[in-house]
Order: sequence, then C-alpha cells, then structure tokens
Amino acid sequence: MRASNFIIFFLMVAMVVPAFADDPPVQTTRDDRGVWFIEGGDLYDVYEAMGYAVATDRLWQMDLFRRNSRGTLSELFGAEFLGSDFLSGDIFIRNFMYSEEELTGLFNDLDDDGQVAVQGYVDGVNRRIFEIYGDWLLMPYEYWMGSFFSPFVGGLRYSMIPTPWTVEDVVAWMALMQRNFDPEALDSTQLDNFVLYSTWAQVFPEDFNAMFADVRWLNDPSAQTMIPPPGKVGELTTSDEVYSVKGAAVTEPQFAGIEPDAFPDLGIAAARIRAQYEDRDEALEKIDAKIKMGSYAWTVSGDKTASGNPIMYSGPQMGFSLPSIIMEGSVRGGGMEVSGMVIPGIPGIIIGRTPHHSWSMQVGHAHTLDYFMEAPQSVSLHRMETINPAGGDPVTFPVFRSSHGPIIEPFPYNPDDPGSVIVSYAYGHWGREAKSIEGFMKLARATSMDEFDEGIEQLAVSQHFTYADRDGNIAYWMSGYDPIRAAGADPRFPMIGNGSQEWTGERRERAHDENTPRGFYGGWNNKASVDYPNATNTTSYYFGPFHRAHVIDEYLAAHDDLTYFEVRDLALNIATTSSFGGGGNTWSFVADDFTAAVEMDSTADRSAVIAMLEAWDGHFVAGGEAAWRFGPLRADAWVFQDAWIKEVMRLTFEDEFMASGMDWNGQTKHMLFNVLLRALAGGEAALPTYYDWFQDKLASGKPTDAEGIILMALDNTITALGLGPYEAPRGEIVFGHSLLASLNPAFAAIHSMPFSSRSTYAHCVEFDETGPINIQSMFPLGESGQLWFDGTSTPVFDNHFFSMAPVFDPFLMRPFPLFD
Repeated sequence: MRASNFIIFFLMVAMVVPAFADDPPVQTTRDDRGVWFIEGGDLYDVYEAMGYAVATDRLWQMDLFRRNSRGTLSELFGAEFLGSDFLSGDIFIRNFMYSEEELTGLFNDLDDDGQVAVQGYVDGVNRRIFEIYGDWLLMPYEYWMGSFFSPFVGGLRYSMIPTPWTVEDVVAWMALMQRNFDPEALDSTQLDNFVLYSTWAQVFPEDFNAMFADVRWLNDPSAQTMIPPPGKVGELTTSDEVYSVKGAAVTEPQFAGIEPDAFPDLGIAAARIRAQYEDRDEALEKIDAKIKMGSYAWTVSGDKTASGNPIMYSGPQMGFSLPSIIMEGSVRGGGMEVSGMVIPGIPGIIIGRTPHHSWSMQVGHAHTLDYFMEAPQSVSLHRMETINPAGGDPVTFPVFRSSHGPIIEPFPYNPDDPGSVIVSYAYGHWGREAKSIEGFMKLARATSMDEFDEGIEQLAVSQHFTYADRDGNIAYWMSGYDPIRAAGADPRFPMIGNGSQEWTGERRERAHDENTPRGFYGGWNNKASVDYPNATNTTSYYFGPFHRAHVIDEYLAAHDDLTYFEVRDLALNIATTSSFGGGGNTWSFVADDFTAAVEMDSTADRSAVIAMLEAWDGHFVAGGEAAWRFGPLRADAWVFQDAWIKEVMRLTFEDEFMASGMDWNGQTKHMLFNVLLRALAGGEAALPTYYDWFQDKLASGKPTDAEGIILMALDNTITALGLGPYEAPRGEIVFGHSLLASLNPAFAAIHSMPFSSRSTYAHCVEFDETGPINIQSMFPLGESGQLWFDGTSTPVFDNHFFSMAPVFDPFLMRPFPLFD
C-alpha cells in the first residue's frame, strides 16, 4: 500500500469493531508452551478457530508464504529489496502457477467439506486481521518496520499492513508448498542432463554413451529401499542381518534413448531456468521465507519392540528458519480427533496422530515433471497479468502456454521472436494440488488402513509415509502422481513436444506395503522399492549402493526388543552422522577397499590413518555417545575420512569434467560417490560401470588404477591435514531474522544450538489396542512467531517465541496429551 493512502485506510479500519458471539461454538485453550487445543463445534467452527490461532501466532510468516505463492512479494517490498530482484521473481511465479480464475476453479472443485474447511480457515485468519485493524498494537512488528523504520532498512520505503485472505490465497500456497516438497518440481536436471550428454558426445565421441549411463543411471537394484525387496534380491533374512544386494544384477546398459543432436544447444536455456529457481530461493532466503525439504522416519512392529506394541517416529526436515516453518496443534471437533504438525497458511494437521493411527511424511521420488520442447505454433497466449510493485509503476506481462503447460523459456516469451529453444513445464500434479486439503482431512478421519489409503490417493505431492495403528499394523506408502510416459521416451531428458511423446493418461502404481515380515519400515528420503526408478529431474534422487538411510536400516535390522526410548533416540544417533546427503557414514562403504590398498603398500603414516579409522564409532561428533548432544568438536577420524574420500573422487572424476569445461566439484557428491562405489566393486556391482573412470584423460601423471588413486589421495590428505588432532568445530544451527538484521546486525544470530543432521519437527507415538499410550514431540524455537511493537525500534519477543527451545535444543522431547 502506498504511503499516501495509508492514513485514510488507517482511519477507516480503525473504526471496525468485529462482532462475535458471547459463547463461541468452539473453545481454544493453550498449554504452558503456547500450543493450541481446539475443542467442540462443527467443521467450519474448527477450521475458523484454527485459522485464527495460526494467524495470531504467525501472521507475518504466513503472509510471506502467501505472497510468494501469489507472486506479490514485490507489492510488499518493492521491485528490488536487499539486493534481490523481487519483481522478476514474482513474474516468474505468476508465469508458471495458476491464474486467479484457475485458483477459484480449484477451490470450487473441492468437495463440500474441503470448501468449508478452507472458507472457515480464511475467515479465522481474517478475524485476526480485523482485530488488528481495531488495535494496531496487535500488528506484528515486521509490518511496523515498513511503516515507521523504512529509512533504516535497506530498500523499505512504503507502508505495510496485513491484508485480508481469500480462498484463492490458501489454494495458491497449498500448490506452491507442495511443489517445494517435490524434489523435481523446481529443478532443471532433464535439461542439464542433455547438456552433459551432448557435451560429452563432442569431447569423448567413443565413450560418451557409457560415461553418461554411469553417472545418470535409471535404476540400481542395490539401492536401499523402503519396501524390503522380494525374492532372492533381498529375500528377507533374520532381523540381525542387514539386507545385501550382492547378486542383484543389471544385465543391460542403461544407455541414453536419444541422439546427442536430438535438440538444439540447451546450455543457455538450462542455465536461465536454473537461475530463475536459484534467484527466487536467494530472495526468499533474505526474508526468511525459503522452504527446505528432507526427512527421516521409521515405524516398528510389535514383533520387534519390548512392549509388543507398534511404535512410529517421524522427523520431517524443513530447515531452521526464524520462526520455524512449523507449529503444533490439536483438534477435537468437527468430526476429527487429531494432533500434530501444522504449516502456517495450510488448513489442517499435516503430520499427526489420532486415537486410531499416526503417520509420517518424507520427500519421495515420483517422476512428476517433464520439460517439453515446443514448436512456436504450439504456443498461445493464455492471459495477461499485472503486478503493482511498491513504489513503482504497474507491470503488465503476457503468460503463454502450450498444451503441456506454461512456457518457461524463453522468459519472457516473445511470439515475434521465439528463438530456437522453447521449453514448457509439464507437471503431473497440475490441477490436483488443492485436493490435498481433502486428503489431509481423510488421513485425520481414517479408521482403517484402507481409509488412510484413500487419503494418500488425494495428495498431490510425492511423499513417503510410514504408519502405525492401534490394531497392530505398520505400513508404508509413497504418494504422488507419476505419469506413464510414451514408449521409448527417456525420462532423463526433455520430451519432444510434437505429439510423439505424450503422457498416456495413466499413472504408475503407487508404492505400498503392509506389515512386512522384517518388522519395520524406515528411511531418510531413499528409494521406495527395487523396481521404482530414480526421480530423473533431480540429481538428489539418483539412488545407488550408498544412501544416508543405511544408518536407520542397519540399526533397526540389528536390534530386537526395542523400547520406546530406543526407537525415539535412534533420531539422535543418526543425526550425529554426516555425509554428502546430511547423514550417513560413507567410510563404512569404502573401508574394505581403502584398507586393502594401504595393506598392499603400507607406511607408518598410512597405517596410522587406518588405525584411527578402525577405532572410530562412525559419528561426526567427537567424544562418543555422551557428547552427541553438546560435544563441541568433530571427530578427527570423520575429518580425515571425509577429506580422503573427496580427494579420491577428485582424482577419479576431475579429468573427465575438466576436459569438458565443467567443474567436478559442482556435481552432486553422493551421485559421484555411488559411481565410485560401483567402479570399485567391478564385476560384483549390481549395476556395473561401463566406462573406466580411473583413466588419466588429461595425462596429468596420476595413477590409472583404483589402488593407486586411493593411495595418492591418502598421501595428499596426510600432506594437507597431517595426522591430527584437528580441533575441528562441530558447527552450529543458527536462527536469525534477516529482515531485522538489516536494521540491526545483531539479529542475524538470535538463537543457536549445536549442529546435527536433525529434523525440524518430531513425534514418536506408541499404540496398544486402546490407542496411543505414549506421544512425545518437539520442534524448534516456539509456537509463536509474533514480535510485538512497543513504540521503539526494538521488537519484543512473544512469551512463547522460544518456549520449545529448552526441549528441542538438547534433543529431548516432551509428552503430548493423549486422546482420553
């Protein structure tokens, strides 16, 4: 809102006095940490109370989420703010998201309960906003910054006040939130893959097919899976043995299904699309609105627990913003009894527990996105959009689409000069995202696994779900709409938009399993099942012999008679491991090969390194289990093996990438590590390598065998690091308020705690036949994100802003009320 209109608007809304019933149909109470409990009323009443409670705690945060999804951040901050181009990012979001009419249509397509829930939630949010209009001291401090302290905040020049929400706002944020939790939806790997493939074809004409197949494989049967493999490929052994993949073989090379000249040069297009995603992330980081993803979870049957009861643990990893991206709540009304994790701006409990069951969510790997290469005649104008950046003139621009989806390159699209590369965005969940509102309601209302499955079916995001219930069941699902592609289409590359590679209209069957004889399901964003291929539009979800989830699998497979606390505290155990993917122990996967190389040609220093590593417990924190929570240093063995492995990788892969004008260090590390493991395994690898990666392509004089490279890397690492001690700091998780830091740098680090590869939220639930008998949970900072204005330039933190820190920081959990 422009400053010239602010005073008039202030006077108008200050006269508004909301009228509410003396006896509201629902009661909202809060515990000593500020967590809200909603009881009574019908469905509308419950969601209205929820919207009000969330807005009371997190209005500024949810406003940022809303504006990001609607492409209106520049209308709050201006075209440029803190060195980032918010206007271009808004135009990009408007271009590949839904129009206003489409958002309305998605809301209208919801069933009656879905519409009631969204409308109730919106009305509750707006009840809080209208309270602010009646008492401006209720307004979050960040809005006051824009109104009164703008001369001191870089780029803020305009008055800011909260504006009412609409149902379209909720639908837009629901859609974008799910795309943020979909590893493919905001990635450009299909395009990058073709650039890599065509570049190697020019530089290595004899070897490029084998090289590409090695680093961008489709499916490795040795990858750890959520569903235990059937038959000989993992015929389930006793619980004290870890599943082995020896003998599971891929007999046919997974060569590319297209020629390297199938498309024009995509280098510029791929770089521009990638830059659009990265620039938006950078801008969101500066206002604490970036969404991150990860997660670990496990569910253990009564056959493996000391009590004979199933126990489930959920640990979604969504980063450490201030305030946290999540909060917690409980609902007992409107036909629901559910408590758990809430995301501000999204109606309902996202991860939760009921009297019947509990569930987790982790990012899955359904192949949900294709880029189509379009011809100009396939592109048409869809609509015109206008953005009104604060302090600037309105900006009107066209949005173009093909039959596959929005045109995202060239951007902006000019029909008079379209260029030789036109790329559209084809998303498997397009038009389905709002239905997740119904899906989450069904998850909460389910009274059987079949009913829970019906809720999973409606979720428009690829997520792993683990599950436990009072009937003694445990189960696993991976949600998401994975379109069946045309025969012969290679999912690693963009599709041809001439009609020859259209989706068939069918979907891949969801991965699902119940009550495995193994006694547990568990993972850390790993592969769903042996036959489910990689998510080929993101290098983070190419699965191979190593995955950080091995630390979960190994522990649960090796332990029986697990207590509630052992199931719960496995989270601390794995969070103090670390590798390329934020957890796991890479050394355990190369220890045999690296040790054998040293034994062939040992020296005193080389043997000293092996002795140090043999005595290591596999955790990056020095000092053993007693130091996992607060130990200040990294283990010397962890420091050394991390550097040694990376040096082996550099010597192995640097020449091929350098000869192609690329930087090996810019590649996804766990992907190359898996190629290395397959190369070291030779003929024993489930998925062999077809190219000799130990060659010396640049004639640098490096060894040309694995043993020689391992030893050279070891000597280089000893020269660089010595034999210790290293006194390497453990690291910290730092919570800062970027917007406040522009006013006072001290706010860049408001709170901190020791680093670990931990989750943002956690709950651990045990069931007997009556329902949950033990619920514990934790999340960072506190329930409230409210900063109060007291007439000065220093904000006042709400009493519940840090209410959970005494529980979360030391990696403890607190009991949560059961369902009486």
